Amino acid sequence: MIGNYFWLNSELRPVAEAVVPADDINFAYGFGVYEALKVRKGLLYFAELHVDRLLHSAHIIGLEHLYTAADLSRALSELCKSNSLEDANIKMLLIGAESAAAAKLYIMALAPLFPPRTSYRDGVHTICFQAERPFPEAKSLSMLTSTIAFRSARRAGAYDALLVDRDGFIREGTRTNLFYCDMASKKIIYTPPKSSVLDGVTRRTVIEALNEDGVDVVERSLHSRELSKFCGLFLTSTSSKIMPVAWVDSHQVPGSSLTRRALTVYNDYLERYRESLEGPAR
Repeated sequence: MIGNYFWLNSELRPVAEAVVPADDINFAYGFGVYEALKVRKGLLYFAELHVDRLLHSAHIIGLEHLYTAADLSRALSELCKSNSLEDANIKMLLIGAESAAAAKLYIMALAPLFPPRTSYRDGVHTICFQAERPFPEAKSLSMLTSTIAFRSARRAGAYDALLVDRDGFIREGTRTNLFYCDMASKKIIYTPPKSSVLDGVTRRTVIEALNEDGVDVVERSLHSRELSKFCGLFLTSTSSKIMPVAWVDSHQVPGSSLTRRALTVYNDYLERYRESLEGPAR
């Protein structure tokens, strides 16, 4: 945790008080939802989208609370301002309770994550892992499956693990969404249906950026047997933005001009977003 303050329920508190009671059964059993946001050069990105998704995730798992979108937006703003954040990651945790009034909201600033530049240039190694997240459309605290898969990837020297369901379809990474390109087409990028994955904020904004640039993004399930038919795989997340994939297990993934185009298009999209809030750089 970084900064002098974190947010608890309805106010700022010193970070020394950022503790969770050992007998909080809802926290221990993962009855909660969370969001991860980023602050770069003093700007908090896509706060509205993250707030909306936190509330949506809570609805999916039946977590009742009294917080509104305005409450969450104000808390994020005050946390960033009080800590004078320039570069950071922000984590919001909404923990359920026996009543809506007792639900707890934690918001804290964490050190930012910056993948090596060589990863964007050369692509990363991933592995396949047989697993499915419960309530895939919710960003819940039920992270055991993703944690085991991610640790397996790290032991293999890989960047992330791709979760493969019982029917052999690759859904998403442990903390990332998946995109891939058709060998024959230069204008279509595919991604697994949002009904079977977490609809990431970066996933949404990447699709919007590509559509604005004239690239069609089509929802299509990817079976693990089909990997050799496609190219230009990439993963998206808040911290890494667009990360090219060079290997899936022992299968080398051919690159694609569409992946390189997506990297440029999305960086331009983020710059326009910054300018829309701050004005052009001088």
